[in-house]
Order: sequence, then structure tokens, then C-alpha cells
Amino acid sequence: MNERQAVAPEVTSLIVDHWRLLRTLARLGNQLPDGPRGRISAQVRFQQGRLEGVLAGLGLSLVTYEGRSFDGTLPPTAQNADDFVDAGPLIVAETVEPTVVASGQILHSGKVNLAPEQTHVPGN
Repeated sequence: MNERQAVAPEVTSLIVDHWRLLRTLARLGNQLPDGPRGRISAQVRFQQGRLEGVLAGLGLSLVTYEGRSFDGTLPPTAQNADDFVDAGPLIVAETVEPTVVASGQILHSGKVNLAPEQTHVPGN
């Protein structure tokens, strides 16, 4: 993306909403019986591919943080940071909203939920 191609905040918001919707649909699809689960999974994969294509065309990327150490230097806002004031080392348990990046510039900082490093179980 060059300086002449600015991404409107509304487009960034729509991208984040689409990512969240796909993630929610994938989680719900995993709870369905095999037949519908396969159809939902295929649709989610198709839509993720479309989203990736749009992002590439705009020169954007999405960054998620599950499992990474959180020391306050990562771009996303920790929604539950107050729960862990004296908890010691923290990691990102869940990316609630991804960070949207264009040419190294953060367009949307994202949101995460944290967990104490020793108690985190991936996938929960």
C-alpha cells in the first residue's frame, strides 16, 4: 500500500468484524455433527481465503498473539489486565481482535485476553 492508498477506518473495522465472525462461526461449527460441521468448515476456509485475498490486495496483514508473552509492549489492548496486576509473567490466552498492519504501520491495535503464564492451556 502506498501513501496514496489510505484505508478508511470503516474498512479496517469491517475487516476486524469479518475476522471475528469467521472465528465465531468456526467455533460453533466444531460443535455440530459431522455433516454440517464439514459444510461450515469448508465455508469458513473459503471465506478466510477471500479475506486473505482482500488483505493482500490492500497491502494489509492481520496479527494474532495467542501464546506470546505479554509485557505491555505488544500493540493490542489487554481487556483483562486489571485481573492480573500482581500475577507475574503473563501470556496472551486469546486474541479477541487482531492487529491490522499496513507497511509496518498499525491501523488497528486489536484486543487480547491474558492468562498467567503457568496456567494457560492452548485452545481454551
